Amino acid sequence: MPERPHSRRGWVLRHWPLLFLVGLRPVVAGGQDSTRAVLPRLHHVGLNTVDPERAIAWYLRLWPTATRTVVNGEPGVRAEMLLLFQRVDAPPPGQWSDSDHRSVPQSAFWHIGAFTNTSATGPRLQAAGVRPLPLFTAPSDTVGVSRSGLTPYAGTLTAAQLPGATPAPPREGGFSYVVAPDGVLFELTGGPGTRDALAHVHFFHEQPLCAANWYVEHLGMRLPPVRDSTGRESPRPPWAPCDVPYGEAGWPSLERVGTIRQPAGAVQTADGTISWYPRQCSAVRCGRDEPLVTSRGQALDHVAFVVHDFDAVVARLRRRGVRFLEEPHAFDGTRACMIEGPDRLAIELIAAR
Repeated sequence: MPERPHSRRGWVLRHWPLLFLVGLRPVVAGGQDSTRAVLPRLHHVGLNTVDPERAIAWYLRLWPTATRTVVNGEPGVRAEMLLLFQRVDAPPPGQWSDSDHRSVPQSAFWHIGAFTNTSATGPRLQAAGVRPLPLFTAPSDTVGVSRSGLTPYAGTLTAAQLPGATPAPPREGGFSYVVAPDGVLFELTGGPGTRDALAHVHFFHEQPLCAANWYVEHLGMRLPPVRDSTGRESPRPPWAPCDVPYGEAGWPSLERVGTIRQPAGAVQTADGTISWYPRQCSAVRCGRDEPLVTSRGQALDHVAFVVHDFDAVVARLRRRGVRFLEEPHAFDGTRACMIEGPDRLAIELIAAR
């Protein structure tokens, strides 16, 4: 897909308890900051769509408190997170596949979504014209449930734990998934006490702990602190080693083979905390080993963050050999650039005003 002009940018998301945030701040030896530097915040995620108006209308039906907006000349949806849409001529790759039970091909984007009580989403889903995707409760399950609160056990269990699982009645809430326009996987998660927020994004990485180190070292994020038995917090050093083996798959899951959730990497940003999960198509889980593909040109194209001291950040990234997908350019009254992060995730950096 050809590079888009600078005035045509993707999708702005503002994440509330965000699950993937990149921040730029001075980094000292060892990876963590010794000062209270300003952390970056999520600015947007870029979506490619064949019909921006149709996509916008869908999100407004699903989330009635959201509003239409335009950012940098692109139409969007403004909720707790801002979504901007880039029009493309053909259906973008990376769409959800009912037969594969995953997005094909899979980039570092897993899904976007919202926090809400999933026990009460029926009217919203009906208005949006969608039904929840099946969540399989075990390797032998061929029917699934509509949300995780309906599994016959509590929590997430491995294949070895399932036979001895304590039976559990249906619970309120949980997580569920639907398919948004252009095949975008959309998660709804929460229970009766959840504050509604269309502000959710998850990612995959080959080595999530190494990815967390990368975002701290290159983009100035902060690893979550270490908490001792008294509750006292201290800075967490970089993960070493960071290339640790994957854990066992667990259920409930969108895939019959289960979802690998460990190791999970996380960082802190100005907006909250972001997490990354392991690449799912490893070894023969998907029939063959499938590395993550570039996010550029996919239905979920890129993620963007507001950073401080933009020029210093750009200079640091150049010194460290980070690949630039787009050189610094004008963006909505400020400046921006696009880099390639771990596992070919396109990351846009926007200068703070």
